[in-house]
Amino acid sequence: MGRYVFKLPDVGEGTAEAELVGWHVKVGDRVEEDQILADIMTDKATVELTSPVAGTVTAAHGEPGQQLAVGSPLVEFEVEGAGNAAASDGGAAPSVSAQERGATSPHSGEVKADQSSPPHAGGEGDRGAVEGAAQPPPSGANYVFKLPDVGEGTAEAELAGWHVKVGDAVEEDQIIADIMTDKATVELTSPVAGTVVALHGEPGQQLAVGGPLVSFAVEGKGNVAASVPASAPSTAS
Repeated sequence: MGRYVFKLPDVGEGTAEAELVGWHVKVGDRVEEDQILADIMTDKATVELTSPVAGTVTAAHGEPGQQLAVGSPLVEFEVEGAGNAAASDGGAAPSVSAQERGATSPHSGEVKADQSSPPHAGGEGDRGAVEGAAQPPPSGANYVFKLPDVGEGTAEAELAGWHVKVGDAVEEDQIIADIMTDKATVELTSPVAGTVVALHGEPGQQLAVGGPLVSFAVEGKGNVAASVPASAPSTAS
């Protein structure tokens, strides 16, 4: 079993912190990939953060109403296989779930900017990609970050621009792309540290929610088979 720490992503350009509105999970809960974990509020929107992994919640950092720093630990999980943090790292005391408090989370005008898990094969995230893909490094595992649901009922969103290019080594929580909806522009950050091997889409393109956005070569265990197709590099904005 491994330990996985999900950190609060940058949910708005220039935002150093955001308010924790409420929890959808509690310590001890078994969660699935893409299950809603918490509601985070900025001055522009309420953001639903979803789980990047399947596992058991071992710690939830923060209480509803608290301002949390971007990049700080939000939820810790016990997961199958390798995690992304050492088991010896300290953790905060668990928080009470939003359901236990009887709280109802807002679902109007929300934007999901979570660190999501790999896409299903196909989808429009690959549409319009230029052929002539860069090959992934010979070593390391393949990790694909799919486009999260960035608005309730939204099936697609516009890729506003890239912050990385193929071959770049990125750190966890580094900004990788800007996604635009009719409500807000959302900065998506990397859920892993690794090397970019493919960017799926071009600036100005409408991408399908759930389609692949960025493929990485990572150390340890990835989340998809190495045979997942990669698209050609795009120019970073």
